[in-house]
Amino acid sequence: NPQIPLARPWFGREEAEAVAEVLDSGWVVQGAKVRAFEEQVAALHELPEGVAVSSATAGLHLTMLALGIGPGDVVLTPSFAWPAAAHVAARSGAGVWFTDVDPVTANLTPVHAEAAFQAALQATGRRPRALVIVHEFGLPAPAADLAAWAREREVTVIEDAACALGARHRGRPVGHFGVAAVFSFHPRKSITTGEGGVVVTADRALADRLRELRNHGQAADGRREFVVAGLNYRLTEIQAAIGLVQLRRFPEIQEIRRRLAETYRGALADLPEIQLPPGDPEHTWQTFMVVFRDARVRAAVEAACHAAGIGAGPAAVAAHRAPEWNGRFLSPADHCPTASRLADCGLALPLHPQLRAEELDRVVQRIRTALSRPSLP
Repeated sequence: NPQIPLARPWFGREEAEAVAEVLDSGWVVQGAKVRAFEEQVAALHELPEGVAVSSATAGLHLTMLALGIGPGDVVLTPSFAWPAAAHVAARSGAGVWFTDVDPVTANLTPVHAEAAFQAALQATGRRPRALVIVHEFGLPAPAADLAAWAREREVTVIEDAACALGARHRGRPVGHFGVAAVFSFHPRKSITTGEGGVVVTADRALADRLRELRNHGQAADGRREFVVAGLNYRLTEIQAAIGLVQLRRFPEIQEIRRRLAETYRGALADLPEIQLPPGDPEHTWQTFMVVFRDARVRAAVEAACHAAGIGAGPAAVAAHRAPEWNGRFLSPADHCPTASRLADCGLALPLHPQLRAEELDRVVQRIRTALSRPSLP
């Protein structure tokens, strides 16, 4: 394991005590802790409904199933992201058309959405049905403008907010720009339950359908009646208990992450070889990605970091370059050049609440040393 890891969950005595309380109770699934956790995540985003699930990927899958997205549909989603949305769309039987992203924010914009919409329509003869907005690395996408574009095009919006817990865009929490938003509590996220996710929505009927689908299709009102072919995507009481403690820590965690990000930005600002992430006040800094001029420089700096015990690594993938999955990836393999460049040239630096000032300084100095070598490509 690296001496300075890319991410490190922040656990303490409170989490251990919360887990012990659940174990002592003997009730470890779908109980009061899960209800409290999903309610608090929804309240954080000023929405009435929250549905806890086993992962954000599970939440995306259930949302697409609940909306009836499937064979014959086309789903637009950005290439530069974790490929969960593309995978669940394909698994649901829909076709996937990838969009490119902005070179500075790494998020899609209405320009990218419109280009993908027109290309998909021309290539398939089908109007895309849904757009998945990814708030990449915790920086909100221009969701208000994307939502307005989607209304004009009669496209359903789902927000993949896996990295963007607590983020706001134009004064409104993420989750207010689509029919639903999905959050992740994987260990690399701002807070963690080990694995887990929550879907938030303003639509009670959609929330009830999600509750049915996550629990083998059992009626949302608790009747022992199976009303739909469902799955087991439940979150445990143990995970929810950890999540409730983590939510209490969340304001402090976010402040630390913002402070670390600003320190990085200041310490690396004079290096012309590096493109820094935008210092947007709405950024929640799940990941701090720097972009180098080409892939060889990125690889050299990454290798230098690893040699020094620093856990820097690729920030995200260019999903459009993945092998075509059962004919479901419909867009051309070469049509997202910015996503390809960011995947090849972007490097995620260690960022977590336990990162000490001297460790951050070691990361910065290692990057500076690597960039100053005469042998650098």
